Order: sequence, then structure tokens, then C-alpha cells
Amino acid sequence: MFDAGFPVPPGFCITADGYRHFIAGSVAGEIESILSSLDTADRAAVSAASQRIIELIGAASIPNDLADEIRVAYAALCERLGENCAVRSSAVSEDGSAASFAGLYETYLNVKGADSVLEYVQRCYQSLWADRAIGYRTRRGGGVDEAMAVVVMGLVPSETSGIAFTAHPVTGSLDQVVINASYGLGEAIVSGRVTPDMFVVAKGTGALVSRDIYPKTLALYPHPAGGGVVEEELAGAKCTAPSITDEDAVAVARMAERVETHYGSPQDIEWAMAAGKLYLLQSRPITTL
Repeated sequence: MFDAGFPVPPGFCITADGYRHFIAGSVAGEIESILSSLDTADRAAVSAASQRIIELIGAASIPNDLADEIRVAYAALCERLGENCAVRSSAVSEDGSAASFAGLYETYLNVKGADSVLEYVQRCYQSLWADRAIGYRTRRGGGVDEAMAVVVMGLVPSETSGIAFTAHPVTGSLDQVVINASYGLGEAIVSGRVTPDMFVVAKGTGALVSRDIYPKTLALYPHPAGGGVVEEELAGAKCTAPSITDEDAVAVARMAERVETHYGSPQDIEWAMAAGKLYLLQSRPITTL
């Protein structure tokens, strides 16, 4: 998305080869041994295997050469957008045209400091082996084996954020963009803790088809000291006011349409706004139409 000119926050990617380098040797051998006799139809066995592999990865150390490269890249990122970042999982088979892994792998928000970045990269590696992730991969016809890239992205201090679908998720209509929006970081929407405002915008014309505003009782914001988020309770006029303007909704819809054109299929995007600027955080194909 960055290469295509979309407004993606600055960041860097630790490729899947970084993960393979991390597990090379004894860890890879032990993972292979655990998986070789795993009956993926046995949920208890999958859960036990998952726990063993997660413990293995947690006990391992990131190789010095990889850790040094991550520290250098993080220092360069700090110079561009400050110390706070998001550490986002991106598995090799994730979000393809036939399967969406939404919510299966971990994303960590407001991570601050090189040591913390390394810690949360390792936690992303662990999330590759959550029992539900192993189960989903096998149900979709893939093997249990997998590799994980990690995106370290500058954290946008979102005043509002949300998601957008370039096809209506309920009706399946391909001529509308459906936008969910709320205050603060998008985690409040993704985790289902807030009922977001919903805007429907016609493709092509940018006409606002409908607007439904709901009471938004909380927002999540980056912790001022770094390391996680703080929850703010909302009340009064802000709670019931639209979280974005109609013009903002149209701008999100226009960007979502461009992303759909770029990838050639309906997309589910995550977006954020800060200081009047719109950012694109993620895009994945919609696989449920």
C-alpha cells in the first residue's frame, strides 16, 4: 500500500525469513516434532500442542543479528513519527483471496522502546501458534506449518478511526462503501466494545446514502507514557455526536474505492484520522460475499 502511494504511516517489516531465522535449529526441530504426530481433528491435542509451541517460542531468544537490525530500524522510525508504534502480525497465508484471518493473530498498540518492540515481535510469533489459528489454517485446507512476518508501524494518535467495507457486508451490494467510525483508536470497534457510527456512501458519486449515529460510551487512546492504551468514558454531547463529518466519511469512502481498484477485489480496510489527515492502516480482501 505504501508503494502504491496510499497514506500509510511510516514503518518497517520484519519478513517471514526473520521468523524462520528466529526458530532455526532446535526450536524448529521441536516444533516439527510436535506437529508431526498432531491429530488436527482432536481439539484437546491441538490445544496442548499450541501451548507447548507458545512456551518454546517464549523461552527462545531473538538472534543478535536480527535484534540489532530491528533496533536500527526502530531508531530510524522514531526519527520520523516518534517512539510510539504498533506491532502487527502478518502471517504468510493471512488474508488471501479465499480466507481472512481477522482477529486470529495479535496486534499490539502503543509500544515504546526498542526492548519492548523486540518483546512484542516475539509475542506476535507466539500468536502464530494459538490453537484457534492452527485450527483455522487446517480447516481452510492449509497445513499447520506457517511463517510470520511482523509490521512495526508508527502509531497514529487517532482522534477518530474505524473500518470500511467496499461491499455492503449485510446486503452484498457492490456499489456502496460502508464505514464504521468512533473516537480514539480502532481497537474499541474491532474488539466490539463500542457500537460505532455507520455511514453508507455510494461508489462513484460519493453521495451519502445513510448515516446512523449511535451513543459511543468509551474511547481508547494511547497511554501518555507509552505501553498500552487508556480508556476514556464518554458522556454528554460528544457521546451522541457524529464521530466524523459527512465530508470525512466521503473521504474515507473515496480512499477505500481506490484501494479496491488497486487490489482488484472488494476490500475491508482499517483507517484513522489525526490532525485532519486520513491514514490507511490495513487492507484485506472480503471473503464472505
